[in-house]
Amino acid sequence: MIKSLAAAAIFYTALACPSQATVKNYFSPQVDGTRLAACLADPNSCGKPTADAFCIGEGFTGALVFQREAAATTRQLGSGEICEGENCVSFRQIKCLGPAKPADLAQN
Repeated sequence: MIKSLAAAAIFYTALACPSQATVKNYFSPQVDGTRLAACLADPNSCGKPTADAFCIGEGFTGALVFQREAAATTRQLGSGEICEGENCVSFRQIKCLGPAKPADLAQN
């Protein structure tokens, strides 16, 4: 519930300040050419913590939305550890939210 409220607060802040925030969708996000694993090295860091870390690495504040799916091969963010096989889970999509980067402003 608290995480949902935090996501809603970020979303509404972006709506209130559209010139200061940007949203970007990453479909099938990758790390070094391999699908991003849904977990960091710690098994308790799956899902939102990994999506947030990915978005922060891309210059955003955090993840607003993410969807997971099975993948044949994935790579962990940070450690670079590879998973191969039917037990691998990746992200179908991560929607990042945060302050606009100078490159984003130049494209608008």
